[in-house]
Amino acid sequence: MDVAALSPDQVGHASRLLDHVLTELSGGTTERDVLAGAAALVADLVDADVVAVCEGAHVHGGVGLGQRFLPERGLARVVRDGGGSFAVPGLGRVRTSVVEVPGLAGVHVVVGRAEDSQAPEGTLDLVRLVARALGLVVLGRHGRERERWHRQQGARGAAERTRLQQALRQREQVLTTSVRFQRAVSSRRPLPELLVQIAASSSELMDHRAVSLVLADPRSQMRMRVVAAVGEPTLDPGLVLDAANSLGGFGVAVGDGTTPAAAAVHINGRSVGALVLDTSGSGALDPVGATVLRAFAEHASMALSHADTVRAVEAASTDGLTNLPNRATLLRQLEVALRVTETDGLGTAVLFVDLNGFKQVNDTHGHAAGDEVLARVARRLRRCLRGDDVAARLGGDEFALLVRDLEPERAAQRIAARVQADVAQPFETHGTTVRVGASIGIAIAADGVGAAELLRRADSAMYMAKAESHAAGPGVAAGAVPGGVVVFEADMHDADQLRRQLEHDLRRAVGEDEFELAYQPIVRLADGAVVGAEALLRWRHRTRGLLEPGAFLAGAERSPAVEDLWRWVLRTACAQAAAWREQVPDLSVTVNLSAAHVMTRGAADDVRAALSAAGLDPAALVLDVPADLLGEDPDLLAARLKKLRGTGARILLDDFATLDPGQGGVLVNHSLAPLRQLPVDGVKLDRTLIAEIDGPEGADALAAVRVLCELGAALDLGVVAEGVERTEQVVLLTEAGCAVAQGVLLGAPRSVAELGSELAAGELGPVEPLAAAPALADLAELTELGDFADEPSAPAGGAVPPGPAELFAREFGSVGVPAQGTVVVPSRRRSEGPVPVPISGVRPDDLRRMLDRSR
Repeated sequence: MDVAALSPDQVGHASRLLDHVLTELSGGTTERDVLAGAAALVADLVDADVVAVCEGAHVHGGVGLGQRFLPERGLARVVRDGGGSFAVPGLGRVRTSVVEVPGLAGVHVVVGRAEDSQAPEGTLDLVRLVARALGLVVLGRHGRERERWHRQQGARGAAERTRLQQALRQREQVLTTSVRFQRAVSSRRPLPELLVQIAASSSELMDHRAVSLVLADPRSQMRMRVVAAVGEPTLDPGLVLDAANSLGGFGVAVGDGTTPAAAAVHINGRSVGALVLDTSGSGALDPVGATVLRAFAEHASMALSHADTVRAVEAASTDGLTNLPNRATLLRQLEVALRVTETDGLGTAVLFVDLNGFKQVNDTHGHAAGDEVLARVARRLRRCLRGDDVAARLGGDEFALLVRDLEPERAAQRIAARVQADVAQPFETHGTTVRVGASIGIAIAADGVGAAELLRRADSAMYMAKAESHAAGPGVAAGAVPGGVVVFEADMHDADQLRRQLEHDLRRAVGEDEFELAYQPIVRLADGAVVGAEALLRWRHRTRGLLEPGAFLAGAERSPAVEDLWRWVLRTACAQAAAWREQVPDLSVTVNLSAAHVMTRGAADDVRAALSAAGLDPAALVLDVPADLLGEDPDLLAARLKKLRGTGARILLDDFATLDPGQGGVLVNHSLAPLRQLPVDGVKLDRTLIAEIDGPEGADALAAVRVLCELGAALDLGVVAEGVERTEQVVLLTEAGCAVAQGVLLGAPRSVAELGSELAAGELGPVEPLAAAPALADLAELTELGDFADEPSAPAGGAVPPGPAELFAREFGSVGVPAQGTVVVPSRRRSEGPVPVPISGVRPDDLRRMLDRSR
């Protein structure tokens, strides 16, 4: 355009127009406002139907485009094509002109009119004018923003340089102070002096603000107290203690102007206090200040670690035998872990570890060996943990592990597997090899569950693991000590509550005489005479009524009250037997001992004390010990039984010999071989075996009973049958050689008064089973030892079940003596060869020599 050709009016009009355009465009506060204002300005200047300012497919501002849906696709097309038409809601199709905004890449002004209207002359020039002005305004804004940014960056750089210089000076001072402090520690300056020096030095480097050092006092159950304070005015002690406690023993709290800053103080990784700094008037610590405070807290930690008083601090928080944290320390650390879960996002798990077989180590090798095993188990537990995990000893043979992880249950399971594998490795101690196992309960932290409750849950899961491992005991490898791992579930809570309530009730009941004994007669089958009575424990519970042992002993076996209960049973039964023997001189009394009681060192002393207190002849006391003890260490079991037998009492293996008819009549669970070595006087046949002798598979059961009875006679061992309920069983037991039995048929359990009156009146007369079953009388007359005419029926498949001779051979092998002295167990099958010599015809001493040669 030739400006010189313009008239003064035209120049004035152009100047006013440009001034108006620049004023309108410069009024926006943001770049978006400027672009939107440009669209409105163009619409006013050229009286267009549609105006849009577009950047690619994005519309920054528009006029006449509708209220709800922008025709973005149509606008993008005309921008791409440099013009054209598109449809606008409520307006129809519009013809457009597109003008590029200079200086702004990709920004265009689109002007459109309805297809039936014409644009005034000069419209496109006005649009170009506005577009050029728009570009200048936006670019000018960009320039001002860049200039402001550079000024800000320059100011930040200067401030950062100043801060770095200050940080360097502070770190130089910290280094100088650290060297001076380490020299003081090396020269063994008194601990109080060192602690005051730490507080004073930190205050000096932190603009002389008030500083207090707080430590846990081992003389007052590790309560926090201020041991050093410098600065004016000094910090309020209550505020200081709150800051130390809220820190939770971890890291640094920077404060906020109203609460002090604090840094944790540790001894060997355990929190024992904090260094607290006043932040009032200065606000939260910056990173440099936090580093300085942490450094002086570490100085305090080093001073405590080198001081003589550290032993007093550790004594209050550490187990003296294993050097692991004790229960109180674990609970504090667990509380902290639960508190910081929300900040670090890690979950928490507790593993409760109980050693299996440890009591046997103590009983066999003494407490010195047991202590050595505990210390070495502690070292193995540490090896199983990761850096931040914690191992603690709770007491006795119980340990706990604290694990934190994003997946706590998975981590706990992996650690539990490592613990079981490591703990199960044998220990060499005091010249012998011992083994222990581990039962492990796992509890995972949940909302609303505190530290003590979480530990109780892990304890409950451990009890379940121990029960499962006991149930799986016979299936473990030889020499191994069983153990299990169980994760706590909600339904275990009720069982745990019942168990704890039962333990509480048991302790109370022992002291308040809620227990009583019932007595079941033991009968000699030859004439039905009562030769003894078995004492059976009953609990007359104040709310649950009369309970039998199965309802309470298993659940309370770990309670210390159980041993007191067994002592009460022994004393009461012996006293009662002494009274009855005045009427029936040969009467004996049988007492059941628990497996745990048998294996204790004091079991024999308890028996002697009961016999002495009652004035009872030791021969009148029979002790039933569980046959399950045959799975224990044979040397230890033999030693314990020898001590019990040394009291003069007789010993029977209870619940001995069960039969599996599906295995061809093989005796299972208990071997006959230990009868040759153990100091026992007899066995009591399991009631499940007796129940089979007159059943469909009676041939195998009766053969097993005959083997045991004749072996008992040969080894001079008594045999008592339990659970006799039918007359036919009495006949068959008599035929098999069993002399003594008990069961509801021969006499149900009864009270002391009932049995005493019947003994006094002689009303417990002989049992006459043949009169009750006449059909069996003829069978009994035809039955002779070793000459039972009936052939056993063959099982499916044609296999003949083994007779008693084969069962005997399986257990003991060939005796290997001359033919005339051959020991043959009578079979129900007739022998086609020479008439065998009955086992009862061989003297016990001769048989023992034969068996010894066969080993």
